[in-house]
Amino acid sequence: MSNFTSAERLLELLSDELKVYEKIFKLTEEQTKLLVKDDIEAFNNSLDKRETLIEKIKGLHQESDSLMQSYISLSSSTKEKNNKIEELKKQIHDIIKLCADLNDENITAMNEKTSEHTKKIDDQSSKRKGIGGYAQSVPNMPEVFDKKS
Repeated sequence: MSNFTSAERLLELLSDELKVYEKIFKLTEEQTKLLVKDDIEAFNNSLDKRETLIEKIKGLHQESDSLMQSYISLSSSTKEKNNKIEELKKQIHDIIKLCADLNDENITAMNEKTSEHTKKIDDQSSKRKGIGGYAQSVPNMPEVFDKKS
């Protein structure tokens, strides 16, 4: 970094990004619990909140990407690294990995739930005789329907 303020700004942006990823991780943990409870509406709301946070990260990257490129160029030419920046980069990488792993588990659980629900629906459908089948089995005898009680 050519001056101290761009390093400070990069640290600030990376710190903000880490906080947002921590919120995403908490939401992903919450989604695990919602899947267990079968609370689909709350699960979908949580996905919407997570999408909003992802958009916030994209906004942070609009500024931090160019600062990070400058930092990488400068640190590779001077062979000096900023320990705080390197630590934040590592923390962000670690929490992204945690989020991705937990999200993969949630997707697997969601697919299993979907499969279970589909099987239940299929089982219920095959157990019940449709109205069409019932109508076909009733003899066509008008007197059955014309009787007065």
